[in-house]
Order: sequence, then C-alpha cells, then structure tokens
Amino acid sequence: MSIRLGSKADGEAFFDREHERDDLWRHLEDNHIVLSGPRRLGKTSLLQRLADEAAGQGLIAKLVDVGGVDTPAGFIDTLDRALPDETIAGHLRGAGEALGAWMSRLRKVDVKLPGGVGGGIELQAPPDATWSQDARRLQERLSEAPVLLLVDEVSVFLEKALARDQPDTVRLLAWLRAWRQQSGLVCRFLFSGSIGLNALLARHGLGTYFNDCFDYRLGPFKDRAALEMLAIQCEREGWVPEPETLPYLCRRVGWLSPFYLNLLLDSSMSAARDRTQETGAEEHRLLTTDVNDGYDRLLAVRSRFIHWYKRLERDISPMDLTFTLRILGAVATSEQGLTRRQLLARLSKSEPDPDRRAARLEQAMLGLEEDGYLDASDERIQFPSFILRDYWRRNHGR
Repeated sequence: MSIRLGSKADGEAFFDREHERDDLWRHLEDNHIVLSGPRRLGKTSLLQRLADEAAGQGLIAKLVDVGGVDTPAGFIDTLDRALPDETIAGHLRGAGEALGAWMSRLRKVDVKLPGGVGGGIELQAPPDATWSQDARRLQERLSEAPVLLLVDEVSVFLEKALARDQPDTVRLLAWLRAWRQQSGLVCRFLFSGSIGLNALLARHGLGTYFNDCFDYRLGPFKDRAALEMLAIQCEREGWVPEPETLPYLCRRVGWLSPFYLNLLLDSSMSAARDRTQETGAEEHRLLTTDVNDGYDRLLAVRSRFIHWYKRLERDISPMDLTFTLRILGAVATSEQGLTRRQLLARLSKSEPDPDRRAARLEQAMLGLEEDGYLDASDERIQFPSFILRDYWRRNHGR
C-alpha cells in the first residue's frame, strides 16, 4: 500500500482525529458547523470519516462536493441529487435504536420517529429567484429527516458564484441561513473547503451569512499522532526507522500537517532506496540522513509547490499581490519569523504611509493565515510549514 499524497484519505489511509470527531458529533447535536483551518490538514478526509460513522449515530450522511458548480440552481440541484427520497426511506427503515438515540439528543425537537420524523416545522418562503421552487422542495424533503449534509468546497463554489452573479448568490446564502435557523430542524449542515471560507466572506462583506454556524477550526496533528502515523506508514512500506529518525522528520516538517508529514516521509524513503542500492545494504533502515536528502529533493522540484504561488496570482489583485508577495518574501528570510513591528518596517518601501501599511497587512493576513501560508498565533509571524518556508525563500524570496 503506497503513501497517499494529496488525495482524500479513507479506510486504512485515515489516521487519528479521534478527539476532533467526538467534538464534531457533540457540536452537531445543537449546531450547524463550518469546519475551518488551513489547507493540507485533511478536512475532506475528516468529512469522509464522519460520513462513514454517521449510521452509527443514527444519521444518513452524504459528502457533497459543490466545487464544480457556479450557480445557486446548480448548488441546490447537487444537494437534491445527493439524497433522494428512497435513500432516506431506506435509512429510516433500518436505523433502529441509533436513530432514536440521535433524536433524543436533539434539543427543542418534538420527536416523532419513522413515518413523520419530527413534529412539523414551519418553513420560511424561499426568495424570489428562478430556483425558488426547487429550494422549497429540497427544504421540505430534508428539514425533518435525520440527514447530515457534509458540503465540501463550498468556498470554491461561492468564489465562482459571486463572480458570476453576486445578488443571486447572496439570496442563496440568505435562504440557507434562514433554513438553518428554523426551530425544530432535524437535518444538519457541515460546510468546509480548501479555500478559507471566513476570509472569502470577509472579502465580500458577507460574514454574517454563516455566523449562525459553529466555527470548528481543525489544527495539525499532535506529536504522538504524527509519530504513530509515520511508524505505521514505515511498517507498511517495509522500512525500519532508527529511533531518532521519525522525531527528526517531525522537527524538519515543523507544522504537523498529515500531507507534509507523508510528503517528506515518501521523499525520505525514495532517498533511502537510492542509498541502499548504491551501498548494497540489505536492511531497509530509514536514517536521519535520508530525511535530509528527502527534504532537499522536495525543494529541488519547483513545480511541486508552484500552486501556492499561482493561487495568490489568481485570487489577488495586481496591486495587493505585490504587497502580499513582499510579506511572504520578508517572513521567509527568517527561520524564527518576524514580529509584527519588524514586518511592518520591512514593508515601509511598499507602503510608506504607516496607518495604511498596518491596515493592508491586517487585511492580507486574513487570507494568508486561513489558507495556511502564515501563522500569527504566537508573538511572531512565520510560515507554519518549514517546507513551504524554505521553498518560498528559494524561489520567491525578496
């Protein structure tokens, strides 16, 4: 079984996140959720695991990717096709005690099981739009059903839909919010995406349209989980790491994203294979020198990380792009990161006015933090991923 890089991790390829899953199931009893956090933390993989676990919770869940649609009508149609009536009916017939247990945990719900799940809720009329009737039918079908809609790439959808027709997209957001706020609602929504949803909404002045959802921020792995995952991957691939190798690999990665951990492990194994072939060693030992060689190999392939630059080029206006690149270039030069005061000083040539410079930095950091470029949770602003930092310093440093 090869190491999975970049694609959704399911089955045996999924690791840990036990506490996060417990938290999310608990919060779903009372809330709809926005699952936020930087890219490359495995949000989609976590959604898939929740979908796999949903039946045990009494729910029927569907992971729905809306990144390929760009209109409110397409969004509603995608949700509608994901959970047809016969699928819901089949779940109600077979859910048994799990469904009863879930319904009993919901607050403010007049419980009435199969044949009429809830106690009847009053639906708010959809807005005056071409998709209104489809929206009403979807709302009527799902509101009282024990359904969990895991809506992935919602930020990608919104970015395209807002560019195509902002007023119509805002009507969709308003309708979705009104639907989520109905009392006695049984269905649940969990939204996520590879682009920071909160930063996107703030950029368009639309932050209030998801402020009814609980914002659950996903973080990197803890040390123990990272080491356990790496050890299992080594065993599957037939490598025996020296005692210090995997902790050293974690230190080189810095930010314990499952993607970056697996990326460096895979590159380290490749370096180790070359070493054993050259030396004729029979034992498949993974050494710290292999980690160093693997790290250098990653940075040598510029195309591997070029999408981090291209996304900024695509999403930011030319004037703001220059300022944003100056921020990243300045931070990349320091392994310890920069204080906000130090960074502002380095940006003085790009923006001489101190008040405007501080405001522009604040605005840029909203997106850079949420998308995983930079982290400012400590006293210093720095790249959480050492691999991305060193790539940026080598290829885009200023």
